Order: sequence, then structure tokens, then C-alpha cells
Amino acid sequence: MRYLAVLAFVLLAISGTAQQQYFEKDHTHNVSILGKAKDSLYQQILTGYTTYLLENSTEVKAHLEKCRFIQEAYYDEYEDYNPNAEAAEACAQELVENFPNDPEVLIYANEFIYGDSSIAYLNQLIHKIENDTEAWRHYSWQVYELQARNYQFNDDNDTEVIRYARLATEQNDTLDISVLMATAYKNLNQKENAIDILINHLDSTDDAWVLNQKGRLLLELGASEKALDAFRLASRDSSGYEDLNSLAQAMIDNGLVQEARDFLLKDYKQTTWNQIKPLHRLLEYDLRYATPDSAALTYDRFVDDNFWNDAFGIYRLRLFFKHPLHALSLADLGRFALFILVLLLILIIPYLWILPIHYFGWWQKSRGKVFPPSSFHWSLKHFWIACSLWFLCEWIATLLINYPGILSWMNDSLAPDDIESISKPTADFLLLFSFGSLLYTLALLKREDVKQFFTSIKNNGRQILAGVGLALLLRFALGIYLQLLKVFNITIDTTATTSVIDSIVAINQFYNPYLGFIIVVLIVPFYEEVLFRGIFLSACERNMKFIFANILQASVFALLHDNLQLFPFYFAFGMVTGYYRQKTQGLLTGTSLHITNNLIAFIAISMLRRPV
Repeated sequence: MRYLAVLAFVLLAISGTAQQQYFEKDHTHNVSILGKAKDSLYQQILTGYTTYLLENSTEVKAHLEKCRFIQEAYYDEYEDYNPNAEAAEACAQELVENFPNDPEVLIYANEFIYGDSSIAYLNQLIHKIENDTEAWRHYSWQVYELQARNYQFNDDNDTEVIRYARLATEQNDTLDISVLMATAYKNLNQKENAIDILINHLDSTDDAWVLNQKGRLLLELGASEKALDAFRLASRDSSGYEDLNSLAQAMIDNGLVQEARDFLLKDYKQTTWNQIKPLHRLLEYDLRYATPDSAALTYDRFVDDNFWNDAFGIYRLRLFFKHPLHALSLADLGRFALFILVLLLILIIPYLWILPIHYFGWWQKSRGKVFPPSSFHWSLKHFWIACSLWFLCEWIATLLINYPGILSWMNDSLAPDDIESISKPTADFLLLFSFGSLLYTLALLKREDVKQFFTSIKNNGRQILAGVGLALLLRFALGIYLQLLKVFNITIDTTATTSVIDSIVAINQFYNPYLGFIIVVLIVPFYEEVLFRGIFLSACERNMKFIFANILQASVFALLHDNLQLFPFYFAFGMVTGYYRQKTQGLLTGTSLHITNNLIAFIAISMLRRPV
């Protein structure tokens, strides 16, 4: 028995020594030593915390370290999964109960609160800061920074992001949240402020990831020279990620075109997975700036791997203009054949709805129904042509502006990097589609169609005033409808609406507000009225009663605006303009209504999202 007692004492001593060896108050150290033996050591370290806190129960930092250890011990960064999440949250709640006025504890508790609840919670802490400035003197900046980051993920709260970020930097002048602030300024179109704050926080001591973020932002803001400085600073950090693609773009923007290719080539060669994206960027460069032989070599390498990397032969066509003597392959002929096939489909697809309308009209007429002739000459043939040209215009605009986006349907590896919603490609697409639609709409007009727009000076004035008044009434009705949706807690899907707004802002920002006005207020209402209330409605009313034809065109008009919650507004819009087309035997009232509606929207968007 005496030997057993001695053995037990030795084991206890060894156990105590092991516990002292493994346990430290620093949670980072404790998490790092867990390794693969988590279960065997986790309880030992947790017991170490418990033992220590029994003797030092008022040491807040030790309590915090224990909670952080629980929170991080089993966290899987790659899977973003934490089986200890509930235990960590319970530990944080207990901390708040035991130390309800400790700033560090209250800030830590926010890690388990999300979204609007976090905003409300931090507002309470801000109130505490205002009531006890001295107690929060060393911690208030953390609260302000957290609140700024909260508002970063709330739509249209960029002013709040800037306000709280400024408060945070005023309390801690070593804090660098310039990327956060610059992004908010960029969203508000305050480009100069965004550029200034990034330039003032370009520091060679930043790690490569942060410097690359700043460089990309400066590039987006048009400050390519400063972006180049940021990328060069980032390249000095050999341990960090080097954004060679953005560095090459900055060099191109600064006139260093030839030097940029070396970085794109380096990016391609050092990429060990998904080489197709850096190779695609190299191809885009070579087709614009490199020698014909280099472009041909890069193109062959690009398409050798996968036929679908240039599915419709757009890059091959560009290579032809750069290097006409480069031999065509069977694959190239196949790509051009596929392009022709798509064009044929564009011609065929409209028959899916034109044939049913035709046979419905034929069936009605065979039963003795007589439909009054339309005041316009357009028929189902013109409707088919208009639909085909609409699809063709959109297809060509997409090919020219976002060809990689189309290719990504066949090859996920070619999915383009996220394009800013307010960007030059967004503006270019709207320009190309709008002017293309205007051209084919004008081509479908005859002299007598133009005359029906302007019957007489007296009637024209009345019709224009009627359109303005109807637009104001519809806008008033829309306001009531939106309020009713709020009363019934129905959330409006703003995806399509935001897309339209971003397109208008992009035109204003990258070209000129006057051009935006011409497109949105004049061109779009003109061709939409001709296409929907002119061609569509005229073709349908030759094959059915006007009321059904009007309902059909108004429904399609509303559906094409891609917002089901606002479907009633767009449907009413189409019905009213269709009715006045029938009543006046012309398109002037509807066009006046459409112009007034778009003018109101354009002014609102330009005022709310104007550059400062």
C-alpha cells in the first residue's frame, strides 16, 4: 500500500507539472500547442484556466483569455466551422454578467452579435462612451471601428461608415482603415477624397495584401501612378501575395506598356492552378499591344487546351486583324460555324410567341371574328424582325463588352473577376445597346409612322401635356403602392432597379451627364414606345381584340423590367400608354408620358448619386 501511495503521489506531481507546462494565460499560445492532440490537451488547458481563475477571479484579462481559447480551440478556418461556438458565446455572456462595465468585455461580446443587432448594441456602447469618456479612453476607437465595419455591409450607409471611421482614427492615430474609408468615398463618387486618404496611408511597412488592396482601389479610382507606387511597395514583401495582374494594368495606364508584359507572363508562369485566367489576361494584352507573332503564339496556347475557350471565335477574329496570315484550323472554322448557329437561333426564337399569336388570329378569323385595321402598318413580320434585332443587339453588345462572361458558361475557369456595378463596361453596354436599338427602330419606321407622331400643333400640345399629367399621376400612385408594401412588410427586390441606376450613374461618371440624359430621357422612351405600343401592339391587334392585345404588350413590358414587386406599376404604365395610343391613333402621348417618367427618375438618380 505504501508503494501505491508513493506512485499515486508521483503521478499527481507529473500531472500537475504537465498542466503547468501546457497552460499559459495567453490563448494564442494555448491554441497553438493543441496541434492534433486537441481532445487530450483541451481539457487540461481549460482546467488550468479554471484553477488560475479560482485564485484570481477579478482578473478580467484572464477571463477574456479563457473565452477566447474556447472560441478558437476547435475553429476550422477552411470550413468556417466552430463546434465550440455556443460554448464561447455562453462564456462571453457570463463575462458580461460578471463585468457589466468593463470596456474590453463589452467589446468582446460584440463578436457574437450580428447585423442590425450589432449596430444597436454598439450604439449602446457609444452612449456609454459619451457618458464616461475617461473609462473608455483607450477603447472607444475599437467601438467606432466596429460600427464603421457594420455599416460597410449595409446598403447606402457609406456616410455612416466614414463618420465612424473618422471617429476611430481621431481616437487612435495609428489606426489604418484607409481601405474601408476609401471604398465608402468611392461608393459616394467622392473620388478625390478616396484617392487622398489612400495616398496618405501608403506605407512601406504595410504587408503585401494591404498594399495590393490599396493599389487596386487606386487603379479603380483612376490614380494609376499612385497605384503603381502601391504595387511596387507590395512587391518588396517577398513573403506576401503579389498582385502581378493589377501591377501590369497600372504600368499600362502609366505608359509602361512593354514592361507590363513581363509581369503578365510571370503571373502566368508562377500560377500553379487555373492557369487559364492569367493566360487569358496575357492574350488580351497581346491582342492589343504585342507583336503579331506573340499574339498568335499566345492564342494557340490559349485554345489548345479547350475548344470552348474561344467558343464563338471572337479572339480568333481579333487575331485575324492583327495577324492576317496566321493559318486557320478546323477548330477555328467550328467556332465560326457556332457563331452562325447562334445567329440563326436568334432569328428562330421569336417564332415561339409569334406563331401562337398568328394561329390564334387565324382561328378567330375562321370563326368570323373581324378585327379593325390598325392605324399603323406594322404586322407580325415586323414584330418578328424587331424581336430578332433586339436579341441580336443584346448578343453583340454582350460579346463586345463581356465576352469572358459568355465563355464562362462553357468553362468555369474563365469566369471574369467581379466587375464593379458602376464601371466603364456597364456604361459601354448601355451605350451600345441603346444606340443599336435606336438604329433598328428608326429602320422600321416609315414616313407615315413619323407623321402620326405629329398630327397638328394644337393636338400635339394637348397630347404632350396629357402625357406629362399621366406620368405625374402614375408616379403618385407608385408612391402610394410602395407605402402599402412597407405597411405589409413586403421587401422590394431592388436588384433590377439597382442595376438600372448603376448603368445611369456609370454613363454620367465615365462619359457625360448630358449623354446620360439623351439616352435615358430621350432615346429609351422613343424606341420602347415604338417597339411596344407601336410594333408589338399593332401586330397583336390584327389577331385579337384590342383589350387582349393591350394586356399582352403591357404584361411583356412589365416582365422585361425584371422586378415582380413593381410589376403592377410597369403593367399600369403599359396599359395607359397602350390605351392612349389607341385613343389618339399615335404615339405622342405615350412617348411624352415615358419621357416625363424617365426624366423624374434621371433627376432623382443624378441628385442622389452625383459625384462630389
